[in-house]
Amino acid sequence: MIRAILIDDEKPATEVLEMKLKRLNMGVQILAKFNQPEAAVEFMRVTSFDILFLDIEMPRLNGFDLLQQFDEFHFDVIFTTAYDQYALRAFRVSALNYLLKPIEESELKDALVSWQQKKIKQLQIPQIQTFHEHLAPKTPPQRMALPTNEGHEIIEISQIVRCMADTSYTHFHLTDGRKLVICRTLKEIEQALEPNGFVRVHHSHLINPHFLRKIVKQEGGYLLMSDGAQVPVTKQKRDWLVEQFNVPGRGGV
Repeated sequence: MIRAILIDDEKPATEVLEMKLKRLNMGVQILAKFNQPEAAVEFMRVTSFDILFLDIEMPRLNGFDLLQQFDEFHFDVIFTTAYDQYALRAFRVSALNYLLKPIEESELKDALVSWQQKKIKQLQIPQIQTFHEHLAPKTPPQRMALPTNEGHEIIEISQIVRCMADTSYTHFHLTDGRKLVICRTLKEIEQALEPNGFVRVHHSHLINPHFLRKIVKQEGGYLLMSDGAQVPVTKQKRDWLVEQFNVPGRGGV
């Protein structure tokens, strides 16, 4: 049995979602539906449940603000929204899933199957920590949840040497030599890692300056990284990096 709570400021949305969940016949027990998000907070504090189906764009208290009402939580979140601009933020707070309205039953089924198969609660503590790290004001996140076929892999941001774009995918190169590929654009990853000092040095490359070993001007210019990679760099970014590292303009690299 999967115990669920539905929150959406539009009553038809919770009713349609309830209907689809019942039609899937996957053992989902709907404990409560709320169309006023602030009214759900106290119920959630005193109720044990598994999954929160949560709208994002709501008056008075949006989905992200609602979650920040809890110092810790023992449930997983599936965001349901009509707007795709929140996908990156949902990804950064390690949501179990992100469903765009109108929600397809096949996608809803996949989300529930994922929960059943992997028991995301095994990642509960890293998930909670990642959530608060990413939403805490003025504090850059220290970890990132990368979506994989199995669920999410939690990595230390300090272990990321560089990222490389591959159409709608991004390749992560880590300090231990591992390479991870996720279905996110480099632009999305840049927005997530910029607070940690990562620099977009080329339209296809994002680097962690901590692992920069040499700035080379010859042959069009490139950056030599700690993993031996030669990363192309625009002249503008190359000059900017030289200034940041206080390398003399003449006689330098």
